[in-house]
Amino acid sequence: MRSVDAHFDSLSKAEQRKARAAGFRPYRELPKSGDNVMELNEARACWRLRQEEGEDATRRRQTYDRAEVLTILRVVLDSIGSRRCPYLRGQTEVVRIGLGLGSKHSMRSIAKMMGLSAVSSVHEQIACFKRRYEGGLRRARADRG
Repeated sequence: MRSVDAHFDSLSKAEQRKARAAGFRPYRELPKSGDNVMELNEARACWRLRQEEGEDATRRRQTYDRAEVLTILRVVLDSIGSRRCPYLRGQTEVVRIGLGLGSKHSMRSIAKMMGLSAVSSVHEQIACFKRRYEGGLRRARADRG
């Protein structure tokens, strides 16, 4: 940071104006917010939440019902599926169908997104996802109880 500011200071006034016109600003002039994109100190994040939203803002729920989980999954799949990579979009559609959330795309278009030559390959992908999903549920239920 200091080296960037020192380099900026070593430029002539005309060069500094030109750099500023191009959108460059030295570090010392950048806004100092104190907030990080991701809070590194969880205790500090909890303290901040309690100040803004009350004492129970930091208590995490232990259980969620099916509708809440599916809503969260839809948001996650929408954000992954909106990427430019057609293979990722195809995989998110496979996961949607495997979870029973439905899909906006036909099996043929999903196969095309994933670079598969046959619709039966998409069915195999869905069946494989369902097997892994159900196997994970069985393990989680066995561990729980």
